[in-house]
Amino acid sequence: MTYGLSELDAKESDDRDVSGWGFELTLRLAGAAEPPLWAVDLLANLAAYVWTSGHPFAPGHHLDLGGPMKLGSSTRLTAAVIVRDPVLGGMKGPLGAVEFLQVVGLTADELEACRAWRTEGVVELLARRDPLFVTDLARASVLDDPASAAELRRRAGQDGSSLTELRIGRLRVSRRLRRTVVELGAGAAAALGPALRRELIGDGASFRLVGDDAEVRFVVSEAPGWTAGEGRVELRVPLGEVEGLAALFDGRAGWGRRPAWPGLRWHVVP
Repeated sequence: MTYGLSELDAKESDDRDVSGWGFELTLRLAGAAEPPLWAVDLLANLAAYVWTSGHPFAPGHHLDLGGPMKLGSSTRLTAAVIVRDPVLGGMKGPLGAVEFLQVVGLTADELEACRAWRTEGVVELLARRDPLFVTDLARASVLDDPASAAELRRRAGQDGSSLTELRIGRLRVSRRLRRTVVELGAGAAAALGPALRRELIGDGASFRLVGDDAEVRFVVSEAPGWTAGEGRVELRVPLGEVEGLAALFDGRAGWGRRPAWPGLRWHVVP
């Protein structure tokens, strides 16, 4: 459990009803034979992200960790989802309310299911197996179970995706030698390609890539085009160009461009 995201000794924030950021992070871990310092580091890094970015976590948020949850291990858990701690819940204190948010390890295909369907649905499948959401580095994906995978496909087909934007930590829009360059991280690029294929499927459909200081908006249109402003790019994407655009984003670092948008370059960095 973290401490310090809420106020401990004195009221410093302006909101009298909420203590600090309004939450602390928890993590339940199975099978640790010794103090799991890696888990402490993970929570500390997530807390540092909140302080430096100004973006608090909330139930339903999911994270691509960019590698194994425990560095150097062979675990399949490479992502995480945030849920309300099923035991601790929340509390009210003299400095305001605090909610306890649990970090739960996810496999890569479970993370993609959160994006392609609904995070709440994936959390429901996890809760059926373990209502305490204990993170077990040795566990397999819930989608390895044919019945769970079939249910997910059926419900995803009925509900569609709830993802209309992808929020990422690294997104920059800059001008370089008469070109506009959009820079993003490889982890975000790996998620962007499938998202564009999934979301840009009809007239007027749109999808947003959102960073701390920049935004890229993709809109289905009859003719290609693009406009750029301070920290902002909008792409008009004909349906026939969706696959070519999405293919630029497969998680590999490098430079990319499409003839439909001259002067616009994509730079995917590690």
